[in-house]
Amino acid sequence: PYITDVRQSGVPSTIPAWNDFERNFIVSNYAADGGCFDNDDGSSYYKLHHNLCVFGGHKSDFDGHSKVSHNNLYIYPTVWHIPACLRELQALPPKGYAEGFYNNTCVMASQNDTYIAIADSACPASLADGTHLGNNSVLVPRGQARVVCGHHIHDAATFVEQGYDPGTTISAHMPTTAEMTNWAKALLGMP
Repeated sequence: PYITDVRQSGVPSTIPAWNDFERNFIVSNYAADGGCFDNDDGSSYYKLHHNLCVFGGHKSDFDGHSKVSHNNLYIYPTVWHIPACLRELQALPPKGYAEGFYNNTCVMASQNDTYIAIADSACPASLADGTHLGNNSVLVPRGQARVVCGHHIHDAATFVEQGYDPGTTISAHMPTTAEMTNWAKALLGMP
């Protein structure tokens, strides 16, 4: 890495400035193996916010860290062949380098779709340091989604009630196309 002061003027560091991805309209096709933004192979220091992601969720894997997804609208998301709003395909990053997934709206296509899938075998205990979750709105038929955490499958509502995803709501309300269009326009600042 290079020593630079782009992160904080006048303070030399090997830590880069944050990469901001905002107000994009992305359609992730072909099974969205890479999610909405393909964050892998060491991807770090990304702020992904106020984006409309259709068919792609938040992907995080292969030794990256410090990727924060907030205030996004995910419609029928998929990551690596499964419907998921958030999918982490590796052990969670160490303390101080946490991922973030909060204040997002996620519209799932089918009952019992996966809201979150985290491969870390220490999950859910590892969430405190590895991934910050909270205040997401999950809309799924019958209000039934699941969380895959390590080798365990949890009911999403129970996962939230246990405090792992504070402030998040799991709702059976399925928005109309007109509602989702209005949300998208507001999110992207469109008339």
